Amino acid sequence: MKIGLVLAGGGGRGAYQIGVWRALADLGFDKYIKAVSGTSIGALNAVLFMCGDIDKAEDLWLNLSRDEILPAKNIELMKKSLMLAWGSRNINFVKKYIPKTLEMGNISRQGLVDLMNKHIDFAKVQRSQITCYAACSEMPSIKPKYFKLNEYDENGIKEILLATSAIPVVYESKEIETRKYLDGAMCDNLPIQPLYGDGCDIIIAVNLSLVSEVDRAAFPNAKIIEITPSEMDDGVFSATLDFTPNGARKRIKQGYDDTKNLFEPIIEITKYNLMKIPQDVVANVGKKLLKQSNKFRDIIVNNRNE
Repeated sequence: MKIGLVLAGGGGRGAYQIGVWRALADLGFDKYIKAVSGTSIGALNAVLFMCGDIDKAEDLWLNLSRDEILPAKNIELMKKSLMLAWGSRNINFVKKYIPKTLEMGNISRQGLVDLMNKHIDFAKVQRSQITCYAACSEMPSIKPKYFKLNEYDENGIKEILLATSAIPVVYESKEIETRKYLDGAMCDNLPIQPLYGDGCDIIIAVNLSLVSEVDRAAFPNAKIIEITPSEMDDGVFSATLDFTPNGARKRIKQGYDDTKNLFEPIIEITKYNLMKIPQDVVANVGKKLLKQSNKFRDIIVNNRNE
C-alpha cells in the first residue's frame, strides 16, 4: 500500500494546503505519505513537504508578501491571464490562432527566486525519500509534463518550479531540456496522474476550489480522498491574489479544520471497532494488527468519500 498527496494550484489559496498538512501531521498521517505532486503554488508546497518541516512552511506563508509572487502594478494583467490559464475554451482558441502569445510575458520572477533561496532547504529536498512531481504545460502543444524533481539538482528544481507557476502572458516560458513550459494549471491543476503511475493506491487530493476536479474513472483501483474547502466566502480571483498574512492565517485554519473534521470521526470509529476484537485474537496477531491499523483507517476514510 502506497499513499500519495496531490496539491492543486491556486495562488494565495495554497495556504489552505499548509493547514491540511498540519492536520495530517497532528493525526499521524503525514509519515505514511511516500509521494507528492503539485501544480504551480501546489508544487512549491510539495517541495516544502519534502523538506518535512511544517513550522517553516507555515512561517513562509505567514510572512509572505504579494510582491514576492505577484508584482502589485500588474494585478489587472494577472487577473486576465488567470482567466486565460483556467479557461479550457480560451486555451484552445489561443493554441489554434495565437500560440506564441502565451509565452510572451516579461514580468520578473526574481521575487520567487529569492523566496526559494531563502525558504527551501535544497539539501533536504535532494536527500528526501519522498517522491515528488511538478506538473507543467509543454509548449506549444499545451500538453502536461510531469517532472520528477528527485532526478534534478538544485538549479533544475528551481527552473521547474518557475515553469509550473509561469502564468501565460504574464511570465515568460521556461526552457527545460530544449523544450519550453508554462503554468501547469492549463493542463492539469490537480496532478493525480503521476502518483497513480508511480503506484500510489491511496491518494489524498487537496483541491482549492469548491468544484471537484477528480475523474475517478480515470484511476481504476486507486482510492482517492478529495479534500476541498468547506466554504469560499471570497471570490476566486481575490483569494488567488491574496498573499496577505491575514488571508494565509484564515486559509491555514480552514484547511486544518476541514481535514480534522473529515478524518477524526473515522479514526474514532476504527479505534472503537478494534477494541471489540477478542483478546485472544489480539494476543495472536496484535503486532500485525497494530501495524496495519493505520492503513485500514485510510481505506475506510476513502470508502466514505466515494
